Amino acid sequence: MDKTFLQYDVIIVGGGAAGLVAAVCCAKKLFGNIRVAVVEKEFKLGKKLLATGNGKCNMTNHAMSAEYYNLSSRDFISKILSKYSTDKIEAFWKSIGLITKRDAQGRVYPYSGQASSVLETLLLNLNTFGVDVFCETEITEIRRFNKQYRLFSKKRNFAAEKVVLASGGMVQPNLGSGGASYKFAEDLNLKCTKLFPSLAPVICSDSDLKIAKGVRTAADVSLKADGKTVKTEIGELQINEKNVSGICVFQLSRMVNEYFSLGTVCGRKCAKIVISADFMPEFSFEEIQRLLEEKRRRFPNSLSSDLFTGIINGKLGSYLLKKLGIDSCRELCKLTDDNIYSLTSRLKSTEFIPSAPSGINTAQVTAGGIEISEIDKNMESIKNKNLYIVGEALDVDGVCGGYNLHWAFASGITAGNHAANLYMKRGGKNDKSK
Repeated sequence: MDKTFLQYDVIIVGGGAAGLVAAVCCAKKLFGNIRVAVVEKEFKLGKKLLATGNGKCNMTNHAMSAEYYNLSSRDFISKILSKYSTDKIEAFWKSIGLITKRDAQGRVYPYSGQASSVLETLLLNLNTFGVDVFCETEITEIRRFNKQYRLFSKKRNFAAEKVVLASGGMVQPNLGSGGASYKFAEDLNLKCTKLFPSLAPVICSDSDLKIAKGVRTAADVSLKADGKTVKTEIGELQINEKNVSGICVFQLSRMVNEYFSLGTVCGRKCAKIVISADFMPEFSFEEIQRLLEEKRRRFPNSLSSDLFTGIINGKLGSYLLKKLGIDSCRELCKLTDDNIYSLTSRLKSTEFIPSAPSGINTAQVTAGGIEISEIDKNMESIKNKNLYIVGEALDVDGVCGGYNLHWAFASGITAGNHAANLYMKRGGKNDKSK
């Protein structure tokens, strides 16, 4: 055996959510009889995990269904969810020492309310079950050599019979994702779909957005493709100088970025997309129109900028006036019926025009990746025996609400357990010497 390579039974490439769960499952099942290592390019494990959910870590959701994932992965996701429901994921965490709690919307968090509790629980288990950890070690190449995989880095080289590829996606490179998964996929002859950001602010071509910068307002927000509404989300819309944001926008951003990357929305070709916001969804068009007319009648000598006082955010009102070319210093009595009608229309449907794909530094998830057709139900590569692929490296992405972490955990558990089970079938004993 080549002594220039550190020898392990299983090596996990990537110390994120999916990789760490896979390592714990594998080592726990055969504690004392299997050599497991995690290799991470960052200086510490779990950087992206710590940032999840603004540091609170939305781990899963009790409204769990394949419909919350990208269309191309749903058949596969359905099979995974049949084995790893939300209850099963919570039970897994309890079995390794972490308790959880559910909020009113069904989202599941660590009971402490801190993402650090999730990472600390994983680290405690890694230590307990003898998993070796190599940080600041970037794997640059993976090769098959006889019945082994050889992994190369500038610091040291590794060899293992089994490898779990958990090296993540391409977004948030500051947290450790650098697109290495797709380089490895090329080396190992695995097909990848087009990559683009998801769950991100949407960049808009509107120089007047700066007027409403900082506005946060409840709205019904829709994505329209060639004039037809594709999807509507309800939530808090945030307006920034160069983009619109908020969870409701994040949920639509995958389709926006699909359009810029592929020219399609939900797989269908389209020529134009817009994001439309209804700022007063509880009110009909006629009710708002009467409300504005009454304001004009009661306060005729006030300024146009006062029209929205007591109704919507003042900065948002100024933005709407500017978009219609109405002087904010004009007296209300001088607003025409057409002006009132136009302002009512804007309150019910203001369009924001996406102008560019979201940045990889602002997105939360990578859409696209290694094709699902490349793996079997155990997360094992069909072309490369004993190679497992988990988490964001694959073409699986979900909406906000704990769905992406659920996938990371479920895929990691599946791969880790299967890798360990193969050793158990051989008798569960391995030479621990290195």
